[in-house]
Amino acid sequence: MTGLHLGTTSERPLHRGAGEGGLFHHVMACLDRVPHAARVIGEAASLAAASGATLTALRVLPAGGSSGSFADPVDWELARREHLAEIMDLAETTGAAEGVHAVVASGSVVRCVHEEARREGVDLLVLGAGGEGRAQAPTLGGTARHLAETFPGSVLIVPERVAADRTTTRRVIVPMDGSRAAEAALRYGAEIARDRAAELVVLHAVPRIAADGDSWAEADDGTLLSRVQARADRAATQRLERLHRLLPVQNRAGRIVRLGGDDPRRALLRAIGEENGELVVLSARGLGTDPDLPIGSTAEYLLSRLVTPTLLVRTAEAGPHPATIMAPRGPRAKAGRDR
Repeated sequence: MTGLHLGTTSERPLHRGAGEGGLFHHVMACLDRVPHAARVIGEAASLAAASGATLTALRVLPAGGSSGSFADPVDWELARREHLAEIMDLAETTGAAEGVHAVVASGSVVRCVHEEARREGVDLLVLGAGGEGRAQAPTLGGTARHLAETFPGSVLIVPERVAADRTTTRRVIVPMDGSRAAEAALRYGAEIARDRAAELVVLHAVPRIAADGDSWAEADDGTLLSRVQARADRAATQRLERLHRLLPVQNRAGRIVRLGGDDPRRALLRAIGEENGELVVLSARGLGTDPDLPIGSTAEYLLSRLVTPTLLVRTAEAGPHPATIMAPRGPRAKAGRDR
């Protein structure tokens, strides 16, 4: 057995086919041995069920040597059986065991995830924010961050710890900046809120325009600054009205909240914590045009301070970042798969 994969191995094949017209067609949950692994597969199962999508649970085992393979086939067989059983036990806790397709691979986590996702046509990747053996912290682990930046489809990041108990009003939160990509994310958020019978909360942060040092030194600069701010406010009001028209009829009762402040990102983070939602849905990129950034600055800021499961939406409107095209490719498995 050679190569990156030792043969991804699966059992209990899916009993339902991917739905037509759903948000996603194939959802894959990446499961480490971390305390919140059950929450990771639970979030994946929820979105897969809502879309009628195929659900795969993947665990990647580290292996020594440059080939990333187990030296002894017996060791591999024992290891893969143990981990398949653990995956199915986790799925059982969420009620998804009858629909999950369990896969075990060996090698580099990033390469294995990209290879399996590409092979199976995965369009939603679900990750835990931390990693095995890593202390709990409200930040994104290196592997999760790399996958969030390079995976060509949408990515759901599940934090190790949530901000508070969410047993009261169900809310799906969608930050907006007026871009086409953000409007696409709004459609995802509205559909998820409808399926979950949750309140849809749209957050639109409008930065306050402030004087910048000596650049506002003339006598009438205060009047000019007020005019610029008034124009920005009118544009924001128009965007909010347009957002309301974009909402599906069943979501018109949702709230559109206008946020102020010098830094829209901080305003969004504070509002997300205050709204105490169960899911944040945002576009991977917004109004920013820097081609060197794999994700937008707002998405980067929010993902680095996770307090709520966050769905990073990539659609045709946003377009893939060049890094996703250059995602590493691993050799196909030579060993068989159980279907």
